Amino acid sequence: MSSTDGPKRVQSTYDTDAATNAKSSQEIVEIYDGWAEDYERRILGNGYSTPAVATWFFGSYVGREDGPVLDAGAGTGITGAILAPLGYGDLVGLDVSPRMLELARNKGVYKDLRQMELGGPLDFPDDTFGAVVSTGVFAAGHAPPESFEELIRTTKPGGHIIFSVRTDVYLDGGFKDKQEALEREGKWQLLETTEPFAHLRFEDPNLKVQIFAYRVR
Repeated sequence: MSSTDGPKRVQSTYDTDAATNAKSSQEIVEIYDGWAEDYERRILGNGYSTPAVATWFFGSYVGREDGPVLDAGAGTGITGAILAPLGYGDLVGLDVSPRMLELARNKGVYKDLRQMELGGPLDFPDDTFGAVVSTGVFAAGHAPPESFEELIRTTKPGGHIIFSVRTDVYLDGGFKDKQEALEREGKWQLLETTEPFAHLRFEDPNLKVQIFAYRVR
């Protein structure tokens, strides 16, 4: 939606179907901007465990000395706020929602925050990051599996990429095929994955997520 298309629509009611059914990246931005103020209270109050599980994996594979960490799809900074007190001080975040990035900036844990969209080119040089973490981003209507190409490009060889994928898109959304293709091409190596687990009480219990840990080659 451009500025000439009429008033900006703001999705203030927290309805995950609105995001998964969004028709454009601009619609996603408007929805998450509208959710931003109440986002953490609502999802953390409903048992949102994905960042905690992902950061446990992260600590198992990524050293504090391994270099800058990219929080890809940082949102309001939930994951960064967990990593920072664990000693990961060189944090960079990106997200499509400027309002969520404002709230992440207020946490004071990121060295840099950028408005960018996963799925297209990222404005970082090759081999910038020692590791990438991404939670709650790879789901229906959100970032596509093609996002992995740029995350690999911007991660140093030997670095790690740790992320969640919702199970309804892992097969049907092309994530399994893309992840396995990148491994066959020698781009990364799968190290570990969790069993699928439910991550939000208000969602269909059949909608689960898995965490994956890869090493970039």
